Amino acid sequence: MTYILIALVSSSFIFEYWLLTKIGKLEKRNKMLQTALEALGRDTNIFQAGITRDSHSQRKELLIETKRINKRVDSLKRDIMNSLPTQIRKTIGHIEFARPLDNNHGRG
Repeated sequence: MTYILIALVSSSFIFEYWLLTKIGKLEKRNKMLQTALEALGRDTNIFQAGITRDSHSQRKELLIETKRINKRVDSLKRDIMNSLPTQIRKTIGHIEFARPLDNNHGRG
C-alpha cells in the first residue's frame, strides 16, 4: 500500500511539473504576443499620423493650386472683357468695308 501511495504522490509531482512547464511556455508565448500587439499598435498610430500629415499637406497644395487657377481665370476674363470692344470694332470695320456679295453668280 505504501508503494502505491508513493507512486501516486510521485506521479502527481511529475504531472504538476509538466503542467507548470506548459504554463511557463504559455506565459512566454503570451508575453511575446503582447509585445507584438504593442508594436503593431505603435506602427498603426505612426501610420495614421503620417496619413493625416500627408492629407493636410495635399489639402494645402490643392488650395494653393486652386487659388492660382482662379487668379489665372479671373485674369483671362478681365483680358477678354478689356479686348472685347476692340474685337467688336474690328469686326464692324470688316463688315462695313467688305464687298457686297454677288448673288447672281455670274448670271445676267
